[in-house]
Amino acid sequence: MQRDAPAAAERSATTYTPFSSLWNAVTPDALDEARRRVTKLGRADLIRRYRTAFTDGRRLTAYVLAGELVERGVPPCFWHEMLALDRCSVNQRADLAFTDLAWLRRWHPGHASAVRYQRGKALLIGTDAVFHREAGFAIFEGKRPAWKIVGSLSMTERQQWESAYLRSTPTKSEAEATAILSERVQLALLDDLRTTRRTATFGEAESATTLARRHALWRCSRMVSIKVRPRLQHATIK
Repeated sequence: MQRDAPAAAERSATTYTPFSSLWNAVTPDALDEARRRVTKLGRADLIRRYRTAFTDGRRLTAYVLAGELVERGVPPCFWHEMLALDRCSVNQRADLAFTDLAWLRRWHPGHASAVRYQRGKALLIGTDAVFHREAGFAIFEGKRPAWKIVGSLSMTERQQWESAYLRSTPTKSEAEATAILSERVQLALLDDLRTTRRTATFGEAESATTLARRHALWRCSRMVSIKVRPRLQHATIK
């Protein structure tokens, strides 16, 4: 997008800049055109561009790319594999929470029945304008801790794992352990692929694709095993 906020200013920002002030800098037609353009991108390219825009502080660009990823059913937890989220600026934390909430609203609207507070229910099933208002309230200028938002929305373990930022302390700890193990698993998968004979139909490009696919499958299986482990232990005890 042409009218995005300057990257240097965003990276150094220590005060919260609401999305509304960024939207006011562009026309609805410009946003619609940007959304149309990103629909033509492949999933891997979308994630790569999103990571770059997020890291560089190009918030509107990241917002448009995130919206397309949400619509395609790619959970936010897969957008940030190599990003150090704990060192994010206040604006980045707010944006992470916002996109997690957008994911929850798009793919778990039925969760509204489990939410205790009316504002939380409205966030999930209200109009787009209501969502933006209530998301802003929940985020509280990027200052409200993620675990408090998780609690206020009664987010399930699955919903937390799908999120990139909105996680309780136990889920966050498990995710951090998974990230550490993930690097070792990726190296092991790479070593295994190096022993695979290269052919006319399986070269380095195909090897890289296979590595990415196998690593993604491992991460998914790891997430599932963590979620079912307490249930299996409980069943064994009984």
